Amino acid sequence: MARTFYSQNLEYLRQFQDEDFYIVEDIFDEDIQYKSVYIGSWMFLDPCGRYHHIISPNGLTQRCVNFWESLDKAANRLNGWVESGEGDPTDIFFCKAL
Repeated sequence: MARTFYSQNLEYLRQFQDEDFYIVEDIFDEDIQYKSVYIGSWMFLDPCGRYHHIISPNGLTQRCVNFWESLDKAANRLNGWVESGEGDPTDIFFCKAL
């Protein structure tokens, strides 16, 4: 049986241990902190291997949409979320509340 994006992403995110995370301050409110770990670049994670800019003529494929939605669901299942980097939007992080 083929593995789904969801099961692959859940397994991938579960590999990160508490010691892999570092503490981050919220950019809008320095009183809010959360844990974050780098999980890869957009090009490494994306099934198409490219960054899909909003005005790109290549557009997003349904396969890529399914992948990113499943990554969000897997992160939510583990009580976290996924966000892109502040300085580089192609850096992807898995975050959790403290």
